[in-house]
Amino acid sequence: MVKHKVKITDIIEEAQGTKTFLLEKPENFTWMEGAHTHIGMLGFDEGETPNKAWVRHMSIMTLPEDNKIGITTRVYPPFSEFKGKLSGLQAGDEVVLFKVGSRMYLRREEKSVVLVSMGVGIATMRPLIKSFMKDQTGIRELTSLTIDSSETFIYKNELDQLYNPKLTKYFTGTRKEFFEMLNVISEDIDAYYYVVGSDDFLKDIIKYLKNKNIPENYILLDKKEELLADYFR
Repeated sequence: MVKHKVKITDIIEEAQGTKTFLLEKPENFTWMEGAHTHIGMLGFDEGETPNKAWVRHMSIMTLPEDNKIGITTRVYPPFSEFKGKLSGLQAGDEVVLFKVGSRMYLRREEKSVVLVSMGVGIATMRPLIKSFMKDQTGIRELTSLTIDSSETFIYKNELDQLYNPKLTKYFTGTRKEFFEMLNVISEDIDAYYYVVGSDDFLKDIIKYLKNKNIPENYILLDKKEELLADYFR
């Protein structure tokens, strides 16, 4: 397994308690939109067995052509061991990257794509939207629907500036508004639905979409194959 020790080049406060960490991009390190990587604190692998409490699987919110690796995450107490260490890091400090994977890349199969996210889950969706803006091949329309009860709406100012007649973006602050929009959007049963959020959110949305006759194989999660059955019960 190849591990990359990289420096944090910048830390951006997206909202209270939410930060984006920008990291150096190692040479020959590449990924697809919607990809994830593992981030470890320095020293996580120094013992006989890796300290898993110092490692997290996180979405990459940038594209390779940005020439930087970005992760956006909630950083506020009560902290996990990992988040406690991450919150104390500054620009110039180092972390370790390893294992890149991609289950949420854009399916360009002449269908529409719907991105459904909760809170910071839009970090997974940002590179899909940016990739779509660069190339709409094989995608009829792309719709992004996000809910954030705090109404801080990460990336909203940036995404509001993106225009394409095939792109629609909705930011909702209440469940009522969110499900009203989802009810209309999910009339399209021939679209791919990408869903990111808490486990309860995933299960609620899957149940809702299945009740709208969306096929299970059109509902995409950033989860390992062996874990999917727990969400699609």
